[in-house]
Amino acid sequence: MAHMQSPRLMDQTADQLLRMIRTDPRCAPGAKLPGEVQLCEFFGVSRTTVRAAVRSLAAQGYLEVRRGSGTFVLDRSSAEVDIGLQKLESVQARLKDLYEIRMMIEPELARLACLRGSNEELHEIAQKAEAVADAIRQGHDFDSAEEDFHQAFVAAAHNPYMEQLLPIIHNALHEAWAAMDVNGLLAQPTIRDNEILVDFLRRRDGQGAKYAMATHIRHSINILNLSDPNEV
Repeated sequence: MAHMQSPRLMDQTADQLLRMIRTDPRCAPGAKLPGEVQLCEFFGVSRTTVRAAVRSLAAQGYLEVRRGSGTFVLDRSSAEVDIGLQKLESVQARLKDLYEIRMMIEPELARLACLRGSNEELHEIAQKAEAVADAIRQGHDFDSAEEDFHQAFVAAAHNPYMEQLLPIIHNALHEAWAAMDVNGLLAQPTIRDNEILVDFLRRRDGQGAKYAMATHIRHSINILNLSDPNEV
């Protein structure tokens, strides 16, 4: 199996973390949560479970994950919106919208990364792809590794606005993934698609990289049955 995360354990941890946010005065809006290690010790769970719980609450508007800075509590008054992720139909609709956004953005991002990225940055992308493959082969949760892989394209594309936008999209994406437990379905196609994508990068083939990224996203759409029947 490629996905060892227990959805029930993640939900329980998310509930406990939400209770802490609501009751602990140290977790007022704007406060920074303790680090992953401390949360793991406090809840008695793995880092993978803590990360999934944090992503879940971030997608629901309770937390904000700031890359390089930590996780911060958002205003409770804006956190009570029900985004409906517990209903399968809502999750599928959310995934469809997210993959639609990805299809608009990430193929062109791959092309720009191929053209603008330094040799070191493209090598970093290749290493991230291998980290994804290693996690899958070892039967580990590969969400974080896959996010790092795609984030490496942002660094190579040298677009500061995308550095802010893509993590928001991926946080929402991984929360929806966790609700549907889809990593097992995507594991092997992800390895193959990433290998093809990296090969185009090595050859500095921008159009090829763009096509490979679009194909990768389309594979996920088809596997998760997110295609719009009205699309031609």
